Amino acid sequence: MCGIAGIVGKGKIKPMLDTLSHRGPDGRGVLKDNYIQLGACSLKITDPAAGNQPFCSEDQSICVLLNGEIYNYLEIKAGLKKHRFKTETDTEVIIHAYEEYGIECIKRFNGCFAIAIYDGKRLFLARDRVGEKPLYYYHQANRFIFSSEIKAILSQIKAVPNITENFRVFETVLGKETLFRGISALLPGSILAFDGNDVKIKKYWQLISNPAEYKSENECIDRLRWLITDAVRLRLRGKASFGLFLSGGIDSSLIAYLAKPQHVFFCHCASDKHFNEFPFARYVAQDIKSELHLIRPRADDFKKYYKKIIWYLDQPIATASTLSAFLLAKKASQYVKVILNGEGADELLGGYVRYLLMLIENKLSTVPELQYYHSLARFFWTEQLFSDPAERYFSLTRRGIPPTAKPLRKIKEIFSRHSQLIDKICAADIEITLPSLLMMGDRACSAFGMENRSPFLDHRIIEFAFSLPEEMKIRDFQTKYILRKAARGIVPDKIIDRRYKKGLTTPIAHWFSSDLHSWVQALSKRFKNRRVRLTPGDTRGQYDRYLYTLINLELWFETFIDQQK
Repeated sequence: MCGIAGIVGKGKIKPMLDTLSHRGPDGRGVLKDNYIQLGACSLKITDPAAGNQPFCSEDQSICVLLNGEIYNYLEIKAGLKKHRFKTETDTEVIIHAYEEYGIECIKRFNGCFAIAIYDGKRLFLARDRVGEKPLYYYHQANRFIFSSEIKAILSQIKAVPNITENFRVFETVLGKETLFRGISALLPGSILAFDGNDVKIKKYWQLISNPAEYKSENECIDRLRWLITDAVRLRLRGKASFGLFLSGGIDSSLIAYLAKPQHVFFCHCASDKHFNEFPFARYVAQDIKSELHLIRPRADDFKKYYKKIIWYLDQPIATASTLSAFLLAKKASQYVKVILNGEGADELLGGYVRYLLMLIENKLSTVPELQYYHSLARFFWTEQLFSDPAERYFSLTRRGIPPTAKPLRKIKEIFSRHSQLIDKICAADIEITLPSLLMMGDRACSAFGMENRSPFLDHRIIEFAFSLPEEMKIRDFQTKYILRKAARGIVPDKIIDRRYKKGLTTPIAHWFSSDLHSWVQALSKRFKNRRVRLTPGDTRGQYDRYLYTLINLELWFETFIDQQK
């Protein structure tokens, strides 16, 4: 984890690096010439003895900044035999790969990364395939600014709010949007080129469905098991201490048994007796002989830390688990420098209950006995039953009332790229809901000078998952069917065979109606005075986030907009 930044045109790099200092506590470096300023705050993992970024070629003609890791750097390095290496860093490998292959070298990288390359003529920015590492930019005329976090760009320009329609509907921005006018996110799997005047962006990777012919189910299982094992192996590289965020479910447990970390970290919220994951996490920790560290979020933690958390996040995101994630990272930073997690398995391999609901409805629509009774089924269940799958999924995922059809069109556009229903749903989540979880993980770990790594988001696993028939993901009402098969023999049966699981949670609704009621009402009233239109959708009981979103937005306005006045 590092913080990278750059300016073409007027501006000062030092305030940007000061803002990013939490991302890179191990060193700082700056390169300046008449055209550009580049800087980085480094977290050193691969080669701690190496110098600070920016990293320049021997003749100083090429300069590179890297936030994140190129996991297969040793394999790439082995193919660059005519180049001399001064360090053991993956950053230097990028330099020589660019010299050898040009900007197409990005396609060879397996990693979580945001990269800047300056060759004296053009500035290139690149982001990993699913957006594990953030990268933002501002472009006006011949002035160009980029950074790992939005707040660093705000040290150079005024913050102007931009509450998008997508945010009002999904409680998060989508694609290149941010909540700040004029600032864009570089899309995952993209390369940006800036020549001093124009910005050109192209995709180097696109998520597609590519159903493959496999000899047998066992062949698929063996392939997935090997891919996950190899992804974990690559993510254990580096000269740093490793830990794991453990949930007690199959995803993180499989990584635990493969990686055998010395320390594991668990969030224990005892507010829901029906979903107590602690006994399972404790069992796994004891079985692999890891030290288990607990955090227990409390209402006063939310009031104490949440405004600062909003500062780290840059903008509100669509998850109510942020406090728990930050407290986990804070605890982990006392013991390790790199954290593994199980992020992505649900989105790739059919882990969410909503996927099961969609597939059940789809299968019901083809039952011969119901062929002439769809209208009766709609009367019995809901009028929307058996309607367009994109519309049905939109009704499941939207949180607010859309003023136009634009958000629905986004879902339909994603669905149109894939043939199988499960692929359509998973792809929609990868573009709409996963980014919030990735941002939460990145910001939580970077806040405490750590790096987070997600083995399931290895692009080889993603591509393999989208080559599978849908019955390999969900079968006989069982989610993540193939993952359970692949984990058999590695993870104990008592973990694999669990048929219920709840993700990382924080009892926000309970706190808001009890301990934090007065504080929340005051914040809510202040936000309503801002006259920002936010129309809630149907209430979702304990899973409703409308009030939480209002509080997030109010704290965001106070942190980034009001402080300029």
